[in-house]
Amino acid sequence: MKKGFTLVELMAVLVLIVIISTIGYAGITAVKNNIEKNLWETKVEEIETGAIKYGQDNLNKLNGTCNEINNCLEVDVEFLIKSNYVNTDEENDAGNEIITNNITGNIVNSNKVYIYLENNRVYAEYQE
Repeated sequence: MKKGFTLVELMAVLVLIVIISTIGYAGITAVKNNIEKNLWETKVEEIETGAIKYGQDNLNKLNGTCNEINNCLEVDVEFLIKSNYVNTDEENDAGNEIITNNITGNIVNSNKVYIYLENNRVYAEYQE
């Protein structure tokens, strides 16, 4: 009697290992994408919360019209960072504070945020 495995047995084990690793990789990738999406949504909420705080502190500036919204002020993310209404620990090579969309990799400092007053309440809407 010969000892060892046949080529067919080794190939079957190899196929099973490939199938299991493929399933595992797909699961890990889905979890990673979900984490990145949740992280980005949290960053957007922080931007909008900072914009609402700015709007509450500067109600007199909410007198324009932007994007067909009355009593509105348009600012960019950079302005909110520099005004200390949005905090970030990210920096570019020049040492400037930035916020990065971790899904696309884009820096969003120049993106707009609409701050508006409706029913005596301040709202903010981030625009990509």
